[in-house]
Amino acid sequence: MGKETVAFDYGEEISKFNWDIPKDYNFVDVVRELAKDRTKLMAIIEHPDGVVEKATYWEIWDNAMRFGNILKDSGVHKGDRVLVILPRGVDVYVASIGIWAIGGIVVPGTIMLRRADIEYRALDAGIKALITNDPMMADEVDAIKDKVPDMKLFFSRQRVGWKDYRQEMDSASRSLIPEKLTADDLLAINYTSGTTGAPKGVLHTHSLMYCFDKLNRYYWWNTQPSELCWATTEPGWAKWYWAPFGTILNAGATNFHYSGRFEPEKWFELLDKWRISRACMTATELRAMAAIDDAGERYDLTDLKVILTAGEPCTPGIIRFFDEKFGISVREGYGQTETCVIACNLPGMKIKPGSMGRFTPGVKGAIVNPDTGEQVPVNSRGMIAVVKDHPMLFKGYHNQTEKTAECFVGNWYLTGDLAMMDEAGYIWFDSRADDVCISSGYRIGPFEVESAVDSHEAVLESAMIPSPDLLRGEVVKVLVVLKEGYGQSEKLASDIQQYVKEMTAPYKYPREIDFVSELPKTISGKIKRKELRIMEFEKKRDVIEKLREKGLWERPEEAKTKLGFSDK
Repeated sequence: MGKETVAFDYGEEISKFNWDIPKDYNFVDVVRELAKDRTKLMAIIEHPDGVVEKATYWEIWDNAMRFGNILKDSGVHKGDRVLVILPRGVDVYVASIGIWAIGGIVVPGTIMLRRADIEYRALDAGIKALITNDPMMADEVDAIKDKVPDMKLFFSRQRVGWKDYRQEMDSASRSLIPEKLTADDLLAINYTSGTTGAPKGVLHTHSLMYCFDKLNRYYWWNTQPSELCWATTEPGWAKWYWAPFGTILNAGATNFHYSGRFEPEKWFELLDKWRISRACMTATELRAMAAIDDAGERYDLTDLKVILTAGEPCTPGIIRFFDEKFGISVREGYGQTETCVIACNLPGMKIKPGSMGRFTPGVKGAIVNPDTGEQVPVNSRGMIAVVKDHPMLFKGYHNQTEKTAECFVGNWYLTGDLAMMDEAGYIWFDSRADDVCISSGYRIGPFEVESAVDSHEAVLESAMIPSPDLLRGEVVKVLVVLKEGYGQSEKLASDIQQYVKEMTAPYKYPREIDFVSELPKTISGKIKRKELRIMEFEKKRDVIEKLREKGLWERPEEAKTKLGFSDK
């Protein structure tokens, strides 16, 4: 099945694997070495208007050194944090590499952030400078400048009161001696959502990129330098570090990006037009693409060797579609913002549709009892865990030692994801142990949604739950209890939705709102989310049945039991 010619012997790779991270390793040196070839393309970006940008490794390195000098001249030095809010394009490569070259730390932010999100990150991470090229984003930043006094430097393009980074790079020196860095120096702080509390800042060092090269690039993707690869993620997410940086750039290959919005037909057209070698897409994107029955007759994907997917469970129907229509394997991988690829389907490995594959060579993992840390028997439900001293693991949550400690039991780091392992070592995802909603690949925690909803003048309290959806797998749904004097209506629901879009990143807004008189709670006052989830799955039985008919449903065990669905 599929077009890949490489096949790994899993047992052999396990036995020969050895971690040996050089103490002086840093990602800047990797890029500098690749930039010696002045003709090799690092990135190709197509825009919705048809304009195409191309940049070589050397061009991006040259401009990164110029940007590094601008930062140094502006007072940014080793250890300083820079919030980077840039879309897919050349600028995000230049900015990130320039920040790392002077020993700075990148704090990635999605272009969908709003002022409350920016203010939180600026204060929590101690941001010194910010770069964006989006006028609306700059408006959001200007609105909270007085609340973040330590953030003193602002880079944009043609913005009054901001430094025009493009203009300044034209005259800046390209002569920059990169800061001496080691594998233990901080690389980035990626913010990730959880069930309780505000987003947590995940600390990673430069050693992360070495681990990506060993695990993601070599085993999961098996990227070759001659290939044109497309990961549809955007720079604000940890997946950008997994793929465009950690996998594609590490291989010396070329990144393709499209700056427009997702449309299934457009994705097929781009794969065909650019003769993409390897693609990484969310299950939501693939699910929508799999709905185009005649895609196999209309599009030529003979150069596409494999499709990779991660971030949400990839169901059997997706795998069958791309195999039957194009003869292309869809190989799933699994990991988190806190890790590299923990488990995956390696090239040549038998794919069991619905399974995320086996633990990646080099990863000592297990399915454990989250309370005791003891490994559970084969085919028993437990939590996916990785040995606690593994080199790919994050270095903690910024300013949250207690939250960091909660992730570890005995000798294990706990992922928070429940699964089972079969006799052959294949891992089958069961559910999140918490109440995070995974919608179109976005990981959305209840706290951040409920905080925005609860601040609306009409809302007394709210509860967020994931709700089954035919396209996105799940969508954010909020149950709202109104204050006295307010009556439920479609207009009020729409008003709350718009309010949340303005308060926080739009991908978090509740696509569905139900007004209720009260929320079920425990004696101690905690919302019974499990009970709400089961009620929602019962209500959406018809949606779930349609998803299951197409092999596109794989959700929590308690819902399957409640609805009378059998196991795989």
